[in-house]
Amino acid sequence: MHQFNVGELHFALRAFFQNRSCYVFVAPSNMLFSESEDYQSPDQVTQPDLSVVCSKDQISKSGCNGASTLIIEVLSPATTLKDFNEKFNLYQKHGVQEYWIVDPGNQTAHVYTLEDGSYRVRHLYTEQETIQSFVFKDLQVPMNTLFNL
Repeated sequence: MHQFNVGELHFALRAFFQNRSCYVFVAPSNMLFSESEDYQSPDQVTQPDLSVVCSKDQISKSGCNGASTLIIEVLSPATTLKDFNEKFNLYQKHGVQEYWIVDPGNQTAHVYTLEDGSYRVRHLYTEQETIQSFVFKDLQVPMNTLFNL
């Protein structure tokens, strides 16, 4: 189910960002975080399920240097605590503007946006709703496309 959800989200993001100046990456693709901006030896490396990078200068052979604009994590039993705690705090600290946590078990999606350095819950979407990005105003993903298996 996890891979199906990631695939559906990837398809929606690729379609939306085609012919736009942002790039969509799917795991395994490294997101490099560094306090000193030394990305040759980063402090932390994550591999989000999906990320959208809107600055071509951030993209290197090693991955994305610094925070992407949007990160999406799809929960699995093994990653739930990590995605809601460790990654949430890491992405918030380093300035990821929008963070989605998609929960296939509960058929929900949590959308957070960064405001004054802290994440604010923007909406908890349920199975019949359409996820609406707050950073990319026209980006919408119907929840029923994610959970129609």
